[in-house]
Amino acid sequence: MNDLQALSYITTVAGGLLLWLLEGVIPFFSGRAARGKHATKNLSIAGINLLILLPAGPIMAMVLEKSKAVWPGVGLLKLPFILETILIILLVDLWMYVWHRLNHEVDFLWRFHSIHHSDPSMDVTTAWRFHYVEIALSELLRLPVFVLIGAGIEDLLLYSMLMTPVIAFHHSNVSIPSSADRSLRTIIPSPLMHRIHHSVIRAEHDSNYGSMLSFWDRLFGSFKLKEGIRDMELGLQNESSPEKQRVGALLTRPFHN
Repeated sequence: MNDLQALSYITTVAGGLLLWLLEGVIPFFSGRAARGKHATKNLSIAGINLLILLPAGPIMAMVLEKSKAVWPGVGLLKLPFILETILIILLVDLWMYVWHRLNHEVDFLWRFHSIHHSDPSMDVTTAWRFHYVEIALSELLRLPVFVLIGAGIEDLLLYSMLMTPVIAFHHSNVSIPSSADRSLRTIIPSPLMHRIHHSVIRAEHDSNYGSMLSFWDRLFGSFKLKEGIRDMELGLQNESSPEKQRVGALLTRPFHN
């Protein structure tokens, strides 16, 4: 498990750095200035979230280990190990879809999730820009879901290792051929799909909720495409001005609205 966790951290850092460098060479949205300042701001918010995530990991591992002795979840199906692992990964990704959609449809949750969406210069660092209250609620609410599924901490580490590069990629400002995007979105949420999800237009950003797999959006009717988006405005109306994009303003805004 320690090796899997270390590998997950390595792929996250290495993949994020590679995508950030590629954004400077082959950007989709051109004319981005002060990329270093933008990354510092988003990663500062991510650093605050680590204060929640680091202690939450061991607690979750302990709870899941003890709960599996009482309730095996999908283990009741007596599936071969590989099939059981695949089923758990699918169910965890389904929960991620549901949770993401709830963050858009429940006003209280949107209050915090909107901090992620207010970024007018979405790039790979936006993938880690979430309000600390959203992170805390996510950790709290997903624990009983994982207990019900019967997921072990090793399943969650494997899912994280698979999911995190996908999320970093579809948030990135890297330009890829349209044909590649079309092929990718048959399996994962592609950059085009997720750029639409970050559109300033509410009807567009209330779509394409998938984290690792794209078929949940097709299955539940939230899949949306839109071509010719190079001039599309990102962020949120009235929330993406420079003074509202300071770290302090972002962290306190949900408590003022």
